[in-house]
Amino acid sequence: MAQQPPPRAEPTKISVEAGLSGPHLDAFIRATSNVLATKIAEETYAQIVDGLPLADVVRDTANVGLVPSNHPILDHKALCPGVMDKLREIRQTMDLGSLQLEADLVGAYRACSPGSRAFKTRLIEMTAVAVHAIAVHLFKLGTSLHTDDGIASWTPPNEEDSRYWSKNPDGALPTLFYHHWYSNHEQYPDGIADMVGYWAEARILGGVVLFDRRDPESSPKVQPDSVWLHGNRYNVTYRIYRLLDEQKQSLLAFLTSETPDLGVLPILGDEKNTTREDPEEPVENTGIYRNPWERKPRPEDQGFDSRLRTCWDQFDYPTQADKDRAYTRAKGWEWDSSSE
Repeated sequence: MAQQPPPRAEPTKISVEAGLSGPHLDAFIRATSNVLATKIAEETYAQIVDGLPLADVVRDTANVGLVPSNHPILDHKALCPGVMDKLREIRQTMDLGSLQLEADLVGAYRACSPGSRAFKTRLIEMTAVAVHAIAVHLFKLGTSLHTDDGIASWTPPNEEDSRYWSKNPDGALPTLFYHHWYSNHEQYPDGIADMVGYWAEARILGGVVLFDRRDPESSPKVQPDSVWLHGNRYNVTYRIYRLLDEQKQSLLAFLTSETPDLGVLPILGDEKNTTREDPEEPVENTGIYRNPWERKPRPEDQGFDSRLRTCWDQFDYPTQADKDRAYTRAKGWEWDSSSE
């Protein structure tokens, strides 16, 4: 029997300006504003206002093979007229201080001394959550120009694409704005809108932003200030990877700069990002997540586990030890950490 998702989460939220002041509020507003100024943020949010992702964005996803070649979304090659103007109109009236974020996160950020390592890590988390929240807000505005054209709900006849139906036995997902590993909307606080938020976050920042939530006293390998990304692009590993120190510093420099380099985003991992975790593993096993309910449990009947491939794919598994570790975990065996 497939593992059941955790209960739908209902975190308490407060406005940023109600929970923050002084340097904490200033740093958050600057960081979020810098992200919004990037081309990738404008392009991503414009698609949400339009109501559908663009065809080239759909092709640039890790699960592009699940979209049949005759899917009508592949004909959606440009935004509808007026969408960009509508987005800019919404942006001009948006008050970042009024964003509703989780009260626990705001409180944890407020408790950090400005400039400290914990403050910098929490600033990244606050910004990632804000990027997500803005996408949720835009989706809930209901500006979509494609509500009645059937593109998002399109499914192929059984006989035309058996692969689609093997991966989507219940039919199309409720939106085409989705990250393959973050589509279990039944357990999200904002439901389908959170699916859109994870998609936008991954497009803009380079991946869904995760953290090491393990108890520092439980293992010397715990890195509470580390930042991890879980991307969804075609040419980036499907696995979760830790940002290098220089990547994290580059991100922080961008977020805190008065004259940011707008080309920093998105940050995409490569063969240098060798510290990785398997998204197939439950979050309670890896300890790498942002919220415990974010990633759907892997169904027991999902089919072949890619970690069980006998060949060594260095794109997803940079080292042989990494491949062996993933294989061991897929088998449910105990991994000998002394071999790392």
